[in-house]
Amino acid sequence: MDTRQLKQTCAHLVAGKYYKVAKTFVDYDGVTRCKGEVWKFVGSSFLAYESGLSLFFWVKGKVMHVRLQAIPEEQGHITEHLDQYLADHNPWWLFL
Repeated sequence: MDTRQLKQTCAHLVAGKYYKVAKTFVDYDGVTRCKGEVWKFVGSSFLAYESGLSLFFWVKGKVMHVRLQAIPEEQGHITEHLDQYLADHNPWWLFL
């Protein structure tokens, strides 16, 4: 996947920084994202027609796509409080 076209920020997320799942949640595709997982943010895109927020993370050598629909009856509670679900994380290995 070519990630050069992605937006480099989304809410508090900044490309190249690490984030830890602070609260377990279920994304648009029904995938459970478990508390404690650590991901490196790559970028985001938004499909206004569907209120679709796509977040891309680098995990285990691959780009992972997390889809959320920013409407109340879907994942709106997550997209509106993204910082409560994805917390800043400073991996110890960055300081070696």
